[in-house]
Amino acid sequence: MHAQTGSENGASWARLELEKADAWVAWDEQAGIDYAYGGSRTVPFDTSDEETATVLTRLAVNESQLKNRLINQTIADGVVNDFEGLPPGFLDSNVGGGRCVIRPHDEHVAAILADPLHEDFRATIEPVFAGVGEFLNQMNGAVKLTPDFGRFAGLADLLYRYTPHVLGINRANGGCGGKSSFSTTGVIAAFESLKPNLNGPLTLLGSNGAMGSEFFNYLKNSRYPDVAVADIAYPETQNSLDGYAVLPSAPGCYTDQVLNRGGVIVANTWGNELENSSLQALRPGTLLLLAHNHSVPAGEAGLALMRQISAQDITALPGQVLTLGGALTSRLEWFSRQAWPGDLFNKPLAHDVVRKVVTHLVQRCMEAAGTAASTPYEAMLSI
Repeated sequence: MHAQTGSENGASWARLELEKADAWVAWDEQAGIDYAYGGSRTVPFDTSDEETATVLTRLAVNESQLKNRLINQTIADGVVNDFEGLPPGFLDSNVGGGRCVIRPHDEHVAAILADPLHEDFRATIEPVFAGVGEFLNQMNGAVKLTPDFGRFAGLADLLYRYTPHVLGINRANGGCGGKSSFSTTGVIAAFESLKPNLNGPLTLLGSNGAMGSEFFNYLKNSRYPDVAVADIAYPETQNSLDGYAVLPSAPGCYTDQVLNRGGVIVANTWGNELENSSLQALRPGTLLLLAHNHSVPAGEAGLALMRQISAQDITALPGQVLTLGGALTSRLEWFSRQAWPGDLFNKPLAHDVVRKVVTHLVQRCMEAAGTAASTPYEAMLSI
């Protein structure tokens, strides 16, 4: 295995030249962290080396590092001190940002990795995971990953064959299993903490996805009035689903029909849609729960976007606050596995911890809402 190394945007990275695909792994090197952690994703096979490295480090810093910083500070503030059953080391933990990006060698390999039911999927991904696992072992636990691209729930367990430094593994091995439900718990906690002050309709975007469908089930059970849904997976002619209105969808943006409903908009989408949408269609007083890590562009572009919609009397909560449940639960998993090897992971406790942390952070961010000096997004960045 040949590895090239470099650094960009405050993160170090290594490119692993492997069979079938190349894998880039990034990590920050802050002093005093226990390890760097993040998820994984694929990029198109024809993505340039430069663009791949940029995507990698942007995700490691603007998503993973930011999420873990929010968690670090919340734990340090004593927000979860009252919980019983937390594993030793968790309350003193300090985790940095990491990430893995996999670029298939060609279009054929890309098609296989996009379909976990493909007959050649396992034979294609295993040599990649073998190389990634070898690298993580060489790093002696300084970097831990969750392979969470695609729709294949067993990816973490495949990587676990080659390294212990993978999170989100099966409960039979002490892991938390899939992280989607914990992320959804965070979005629900944010919504419930704000619900007493909410008026008007609710629109759920991405209602057919993993997190979106779980939130949709929650809405059905809670009987929230005046709900509409939208997802690019629905046929253009579909106008209702389980008794709920279906609104038009478009890839890469939010439609005017969605934005003009006002009330609450919960977006469990791919990311980047808001900056490509007609912001003039947003009704004053709308609350946006942007439940995706890429919902707001990084840097000055993101600040300008959030300030623009705040000036229109729109309150927007960014994805890093809403969806940190997966990263938080993965941390609980790691310390639980070290303290109690072989024990089943305590999922109810994890959901409770996620609810407490997200609720606390949402309240801190909302303190900035309506002020001339800041937005919830800027409040998040200052934590």
